[in-house]
Amino acid sequence: MIIVFSDKKSPRLNYILSRIFNDILGVEVYFTFDEEEFLASTLPSINYSAKNMQKGVWIVPHTLLYSSGISRQKTEPISSWKNMPVFFLQEQGDIPFDMFAASFYLITRYEEYHSTALDNHGRYEYTDSIIYRMGCIQEPIVDQWAYALKDELLKLYPECTFTPRKFRFIPTIDIDHPYLYRNKGFIMNLLCLMKDLTGRKFTVFRERLLTILHLKEDIYFNFESLLQLYRTEEVKGLFFVHRGPYGKFDRRYLYPSRRYRKMLRRISQEHAVYIHPSYIAAFNNLQFCKEKMELERVLNHKVEGSRQHYLRFRFPETFRQLLAADIKDDYSVLYSNQYGFRAGTSIPFPFYDMEIDQETKLTIHPSSIMDVTLLRDFKMSPKEAFNKIVEIAEKVKAVNGDFITLFHNSSLADTAEWEGWERMYSEMIRKINITK
Repeated sequence: MIIVFSDKKSPRLNYILSRIFNDILGVEVYFTFDEEEFLASTLPSINYSAKNMQKGVWIVPHTLLYSSGISRQKTEPISSWKNMPVFFLQEQGDIPFDMFAASFYLITRYEEYHSTALDNHGRYEYTDSIIYRMGCIQEPIVDQWAYALKDELLKLYPECTFTPRKFRFIPTIDIDHPYLYRNKGFIMNLLCLMKDLTGRKFTVFRERLLTILHLKEDIYFNFESLLQLYRTEEVKGLFFVHRGPYGKFDRRYLYPSRRYRKMLRRISQEHAVYIHPSYIAAFNNLQFCKEKMELERVLNHKVEGSRQHYLRFRFPETFRQLLAADIKDDYSVLYSNQYGFRAGTSIPFPFYDMEIDQETKLTIHPSSIMDVTLLRDFKMSPKEAFNKIVEIAEKVKAVNGDFITLFHNSSLADTAEWEGWERMYSEMIRKINITK
């Protein structure tokens, strides 16, 4: 157990110390606001105050954790500590920055509240993030700070024991489009076939026609091979299912499929199946609940997890919407066009609603890498993507975090755009699973 002295009470301080010590480092923390009790204690100690007590690790507080509400924070200048970039610098103390305030700022996504610098889909831009400006967006920097603090404590208290969590690998699949060719209706199929012919796309024409006539499996309907891969490698995955209406940014088939519903029930017997709300449901609570109930009817059980389509979300509205819909776990926190750690951590954390200064029961699971990002934004080949995925996985493993990948069933299909990615995915699963 570690004793932490603070001369002020704060729900924000309670929250972030629980994340750092309980969740990341695996050690109990005891708070005291009594200076005499702190000085008399024989426990490993951290002094989180402006007063130098000549005891334990001294961290001088920034004002953030003792504030309420949301206001613009000055994060510059940026400096370095133990070869890691840091902000919220302090002139005094054993550590040259307020690690607790900086970690809180990143994990709660403080900078995203009321942000107006959004892209065309209403998403926060990664280039506006402090960890991007610090050059550490590809590092689980909060976790790394925590482990560096652990080293400082062990220098003073070598008897201090930690029980860190174990590294977990969680492959996830977003099912935006279960079909490439089927279930589009006679008129749409006819128009697509004519377009293939006039465009002299004879290979696509043949593929489409054979699939429509049920003489060949639809290449997006590759769930059996995914299930077999997961069984062979003994991994548990997550599947996020789109149940919204047809639309520009939503599903591309018109008619429901009894076979697809049956497959979803099969998948749910071995892996968790969660909701992937439609584009229009991102900020529409009624539509979200409708889609969630539709998926629950298909699966015949309650759905408690979610990932936003197009990764469209806002703090705090989206997460309040999830809580209202009885969602317990969200996997949306990553950037669509940049791999890395949006919240600076690889370890799940409870959503903290900054506007009401309250920890909630919704757990956010930060993902770190997505197939579309690697191919379309960074133009990576399958081999380059494999190397980058393994590199990020090793960083997560070093801090005993959760390495969560986001792939789509459509990117694991045999198409010209995604040629070689299915093979790469299988090799990636084996590689990371072996090194767990």
